[in-house]
Amino acid sequence: MRKILLALGALALVGCTSAQPLAIDLTPSAARGLKVSQQSGCASCHGSDFAGGTGPTWVGIIGQSVAFKGGTSGVVDRDYLIEAIKYPDKVQRVGYPVMMPYNNLDDAEISDIVDYIEALSQ
Repeated sequence: MRKILLALGALALVGCTSAQPLAIDLTPSAARGLKVSQQSGCASCHGSDFAGGTGPTWVGIIGQSVAFKGGTSGVVDRDYLIEAIKYPDKVQRVGYPVMMPYNNLDDAEISDIVDYIEALSQ
């Protein structure tokens, strides 16, 4: 019985481990952006490896054309990302029914996160 409980415990731990962000060289600001995004809960929707989930992927997103609710579209660039993080209810992507929550990130933290997102597109 003890072996079964140990095996179940090990499986539970494996199930709780998550994928890690991509192993890429990061500038100091992008490294801070990774840390801030992990600490701020971004990974809970964008995926532990930022490859998507409830929220869109960050991997390779720069330069992509995306559709917004209401019939408009745009290209994901630095300005769009900063605005989307600061004002999550301003535009919402098609295919993602959950609106990103507001956050308490300051401009420097948002800039660092965007630097990390840009690094994921290189």
